[in-house]
Amino acid sequence: MRGTPDPDGKQSAGREADARTVIPLLMPAPHGPLAGVEIRRPGPSGPHWNGSRAALVSGAGGAKEDFLPLMHRLAEAGHRLFAVDLRGQNETPGLDDPAAYGIDALATDMAVAMTAACARKPVHLVGHGAGAVVAATAVVQAGSRKRFAPSTCRSLTLVAPCWDGPMTAGDAQSADWERLVARQHRGGTMTDERRAVIRQRLARSHPMSLRHLASAAAAPDLVAGLRAEGIRILVVGGAQDPLVPADRTRELARQLGARHSVVPGAGHLPHHDNPDALAAALNGFWAEEGVAEMWQK
Repeated sequence: MRGTPDPDGKQSAGREADARTVIPLLMPAPHGPLAGVEIRRPGPSGPHWNGSRAALVSGAGGAKEDFLPLMHRLAEAGHRLFAVDLRGQNETPGLDDPAAYGIDALATDMAVAMTAACARKPVHLVGHGAGAVVAATAVVQAGSRKRFAPSTCRSLTLVAPCWDGPMTAGDAQSADWERLVARQHRGGTMTDERRAVIRQRLARSHPMSLRHLASAAAAPDLVAGLRAEGIRILVVGGAQDPLVPADRTRELARQLGARHSVVPGAGHLPHHDNPDALAAALNGFWAEEGVAEMWQK
């Protein structure tokens, strides 16, 4: 796997990172391996470990490293966390075939990769932005048995989901990706250190991946498909998100029959802006009794 975790992710987690095991991953998938990272407490962790696992998927202009502050906090609660770069995103190599970047293809790749990483154990699935659409599509794919997928999905969390494709096709053609990513940050601004990280990330991402994720939107039947699966869903919005305002996430939660949570002091990146609040919301959601285990063998 090329590179190392982004420095801003490590620094955001502070000294907490020293008490965790951070493992770079290269996970097999139909269109080629996906780069990922696992964070967990030190100790037994083989395939027969029966604790809580969660898989996290980022969206347009994002990367697995954006989740590091959140992952370190969730690891403190005893979860094992896996984050992934999708096809052509950040450290995952891209292809020159547009078909590899369709939502269905991205969802299948992600599901296969996480099956391997999680040893076919139950997993809580978390998607951000366009990655939320990818994660939701993987749930419906698995339910219809049209694609290979993990044996069990315990829950689905949609963080600032780009359900209606808030980055337009016109934006996706723009060369000013740094400006587009800045829109995702609270107040539309980034520190110089964060800007350097984003520039490096964008430089190694495949242009097709950026364009497809930026213009991604949920299929018309995705809400109905998720409701039919009966999976427990949490929809999370950032209180100061200019791309996906909290009233939109609230309405999506209503349509899905899902729980809804708003992260204070957060823009489009709650896991970056306020990881403590998002970790508390996820820990509470995952700890509730009666979690339905879907995607049975």
